[in-house]
Amino acid sequence: MHRARFWEPGEGRRVRCRLCPRYCHIEDGQTGFCGVRLNQGGTLYSLVYGQPWAVHIDPIEKKPLFHFLPGTTSFSIGTAGCNLHCQFCQNWSLSRSPHDPRQAVDLPPEKAVQIALQQGCASLSYTYNEPTIWAEYALDLAQEGHRHGLKSVMVTNGYIAPEALQEVYSHIDAANVDLKAFREEFYRKLTQSHLQPVLDTLVELKKRGVWIEVTTLIIPTWNDSPEEVRQLAGWILEHLGDRVPLHFTAFHPDFNLTDLPPTPPQTLQQARQIALDLGLQYVYLGNVLDEAGSSTYCPQCGAVLIRRLWHQVALVHVRDGRCGQCGAQTDIYWG
Repeated sequence: MHRARFWEPGEGRRVRCRLCPRYCHIEDGQTGFCGVRLNQGGTLYSLVYGQPWAVHIDPIEKKPLFHFLPGTTSFSIGTAGCNLHCQFCQNWSLSRSPHDPRQAVDLPPEKAVQIALQQGCASLSYTYNEPTIWAEYALDLAQEGHRHGLKSVMVTNGYIAPEALQEVYSHIDAANVDLKAFREEFYRKLTQSHLQPVLDTLVELKKRGVWIEVTTLIIPTWNDSPEEVRQLAGWILEHLGDRVPLHFTAFHPDFNLTDLPPTPPQTLQQARQIALDLGLQYVYLGNVLDEAGSSTYCPQCGAVLIRRLWHQVALVHVRDGRCGQCGAQTDIYWG
């Protein structure tokens, strides 16, 4: 176990976690909602520091990040637990499992960074489950990675307390944030959380200069209406700007939401067109084979800047950070 940050003592041996908007009051011997932050004798500990369950080398496009270090690989780490309870979770075998050290890999930050460097990765990604709940580990990984020239990426639901965000993101370079819907009812019923803290996180990350991309999983009958898509894309346009990439991804039946069909490709294509018509410049489709919806186009002349096949970069038509056809500056971070 590793002594946690982001908490305060309460009455008796109770503690209050201050890492996410749940602000769990945790009794001695109990864990918070996430299942991996344990109160032992009036002190809060992380059960998963240096103990990931999932370790892989992924294309950065799989996060998905399409405009941050394209064509590179990222050393990707995830643990058990989550601070949301999404009925449709596509990674529930990690997020809904209690921590079991027998399934974990012993991977302190120094060792993780060395492996990433040996494998030629350009970044570290904190992903698969919600990295906010293992913020102490992510922070130390990010700091160690920066010492060796590696960038750090959070793949997150954005459900983090404002006061914790300042420290947790102090060494984070990029984030893909799940904006799961644009209705409070959706968040309350399907995730046991709230919408506003996620919106606040997005605005704050933009203000801090963290590279942001946004992902919305389109679930039939729940968040696929043209009006909701229009509201979500309009909010991004107003609060984050027209150059923030937005990814619409396809749902498949999983976990507790198996009575719905997969998202039809035409629903995703309609959502993409709505967002483009509103003025967003970079709108992508995921979990489906759609070359047009996976490729990046120059906002000025319409030329293909990056062609992608699934998560692989097939063509780059960029020179010195500019469109290879018209010379316009691209909104892509190359490192």
